[in-house]
Amino acid sequence: MRVRHGDVWEEFPTPGSGGFLPNADRSSDFDLGPVFAFCNSDDLSLEERREDARGLCVYVDFESFAKGSGPAEYAIEGTTEVPDQRYAGSRYKVQFEPGPGHSPGLKAAWTQSFCPDGDDTVTALQQVSGRFVLEENSEDRLRGQLELTVQGPTAGTCPGDAAEVSLDFDFQD
Repeated sequence: MRVRHGDVWEEFPTPGSGGFLPNADRSSDFDLGPVFAFCNSDDLSLEERREDARGLCVYVDFESFAKGSGPAEYAIEGTTEVPDQRYAGSRYKVQFEPGPGHSPGLKAAWTQSFCPDGDDTVTALQQVSGRFVLEENSEDRLRGQLELTVQGPTAGTCPGDAAEVSLDFDFQD
């Protein structure tokens, strides 16, 4: 993962966290957040995160997603509006306008940068494109890749001008 600030690309090579939260049985009245979340950092320590750590998180959400539905590939194309993060309730209230090549069922994709002293009071408008591939989607394993290009501010506390994400994931029960 990397974020562009002006003409300089900042790399975030170290996987910090990844998560999967199925939403097939979730009430539509209560949003627990996106189905997939991945965060990388410049912090290479495995013990305790540095106070000055910087990084990038990418989120992929689906209208409905259940484990065990088999392999799939989704095209990502559209515009995501990520609200400012001043209030905890606004964290996942993104708006997404799909483009002509966007796959149905994939609700939204977006990025957020983080750093210790940043300002998260700006709404970000991101042009996103890429693909989300599930090579395996079984009851006990989710494995695949995410490739995402973002033009526009990355949202969060240290917004960049653009971002690029290329990662493999493997969640096992």
